[in-house]
Amino acid sequence: MRPPDPAFADPRLAVLYDVFDGDRSDLDAYVAITEELSASSIVDVGCGTGSFAVRLAALGKNVVGVDPAGASLDVARTKLNGRHVRWVDGDATALGGLAADLVVMTGNVAQVFVSDDDWATTLDAIHACLRPAGWLVLETKASRSPRLGRMGDRPDYGRDSRRGECGRIKHGD
Repeated sequence: MRPPDPAFADPRLAVLYDVFDGDRSDLDAYVAITEELSASSIVDVGCGTGSFAVRLAALGKNVVGVDPAGASLDVARTKLNGRHVRWVDGDATALGGLAADLVVMTGNVAQVFVSDDDWATTLDAIHACLRPAGWLVLETKASRSPRLGRMGDRPDYGRDSRRGECGRIKHGD
């Protein structure tokens, strides 16, 4: 398991995270996606203080929140509907044995994985906890990398939550 960012692992700072994070209206698009996909079992990878996970639990969803920062999970457990979420202290590799409809990585979670090995390990673990035909939904910043091209300008890379556009994700089998 990769160690968490010290700012999220420090209990004195974890309690302040939500104060500085705003109203989280950015999560509206994710809630809409869970409804569009009729997902009833959802894993929130990198759940932090659990804002999205508890919101889904309030809607009656079966939710697992996973994060390597124990202090952030401690904050999450105290939230309204926090007792209706299964909290896992760890990363995606700690999720064995699930059969989720949907796995999400909201906000900047996807930016944590900076090496090909990190991505491969994480994606393998996510694949293992999804049911057949399950979904992975994440967001990432538009790349200007020569290696990746300008993904933000290509409509074939999923949903742009700011514009409400949807497209097919290209992948190899």
